[in-house]
Amino acid sequence: MKDESKSPDRLEEILAAAARAFSAFGYRRAAMDDIAREAGMSRSALYLHFRNKEDIFRHLVARYLEKAVAEMEKALARPGQSAEEALVAAFMAKDGDLVETVLGSPHGAELLDVGMNFARDSFAAVEARKIKILTEWLERLPLAPGVGTPESVARAILAASIGLKFPGQTLQGYREGQSQLARLFAKAVTRP
Repeated sequence: MKDESKSPDRLEEILAAAARAFSAFGYRRAAMDDIAREAGMSRSALYLHFRNKEDIFRHLVARYLEKAVAEMEKALARPGQSAEEALVAAFMAKDGDLVETVLGSPHGAELLDVGMNFARDSFAAVEARKIKILTEWLERLPLAPGVGTPESVARAILAASIGLKFPGQTLQGYREGQSQLARLFAKAVTRP
């Protein structure tokens, strides 16, 4: 008989419950009991899946990042888009649900800070993958002369998009900034 308690679906349910608990209470105040309650299980059952709260948080961040990279790649691969449409879609996808969770939570700054501390390696690896995906997309475009190599342009685009996250920024303001940045880069890097 298959052990359903360790199924990928059950792990996803636990991570979704953890996201709700962290969003509601912040990292520091959320307890394993809160996560277990959200997941509809006992705390001891939760420990069968994860060592501690930090372990859950690392897995949660990794899940968000993996999904975001996959969605970004899909967004850039859609046929028939203009450069602006592709960049807007890629920007919306590249942060995935993480930005919505962080900017939608009163504990967003704490969650981002903890995430950067606990998952620094994951963030660095994902940023490298995002640069590679964006570089490959730019290599297929007719770039305007003098804007730089596809990789240098990809790095500039991603660096500029990071600057859109600042204290007090709302999700709507962030999304509007992403659209504006996508328009600017699409017009600047492609030949008329």
